[in-house]
Amino acid sequence: MAKLVVKFDERVLGEYPVDSDVTIGRLPDNTVVIDNPAVSGHHARIFVEGDDYIVEDLRSKNGTYVNEQHVLRAALRNRDVLLIGKHKLVFDESASARPMPAPRHVPTLGKTAYLNTRKHRDLLAKLRAERARARGQGEASPKAQAGALLRVVEGETDHQEYRVQNGVSFIGKSEEALVRLHGWWKSKTAAALVQNDTGFTVTDFDGSTLVNDQPLPDGSQQLKDGDMLKVGGLVMMFSLTGTPSAEPRRAARTA
Repeated sequence: MAKLVVKFDERVLGEYPVDSDVTIGRLPDNTVVIDNPAVSGHHARIFVEGDDYIVEDLRSKNGTYVNEQHVLRAALRNRDVLLIGKHKLVFDESASARPMPAPRHVPTLGKTAYLNTRKHRDLLAKLRAERARARGQGEASPKAQAGALLRVVEGETDHQEYRVQNGVSFIGKSEEALVRLHGWWKSKTAAALVQNDTGFTVTDFDGSTLVNDQPLPDGSQQLKDGDMLKVGGLVMMFSLTGTPSAEPRRAARTA
């Protein structure tokens, strides 16, 4: 019996047998439930047609991909990799899987978050402009002189601690990011931390950001001292630090 191996950041989340019509989506009535705002309520399905296993997109908002190619309907081959939102599903035709129990509780996440929409692109451009303007001024706002620290507690990146101070800081695999993500499937810009007069806000750009294991309401959230931030496979503790130290780590990446 074929199976699907569901992964996120190379961590196996579960295995599901493909013995009949299998549906994939965010809502709890799916065979494979992926609780992520980048995934549509009913995103895709896999079924048997003759001798083939077929994957079919169910008019999802962010699309279904097989081996990095966007598909509406395609025959699956052994070890094909489906991309649903930011989750990978490996199709294994030669192995067996034990059924996974249905989740006891699936949070209601509201509407699907689009990946790379015009709204997000416009917001990202605005944040970059604010970051460049703050750098050009060369001085921190008197109301925004306290800094914060991101301490990595799980996952691999360049440093264990990152100073976040006065402006906009990005998390992703792009060169402009303060916290660099590594890996083929990582987003160039997964999230942004913005400091304002009231503190720090995190904004999600790829549907993978969680604060204290919860998705961000409306895509952004004010951070509190001690919050646990999950972005692109990294788990980091957010700590307010007061006056920045004389030699903040990686401060050059922030405004």
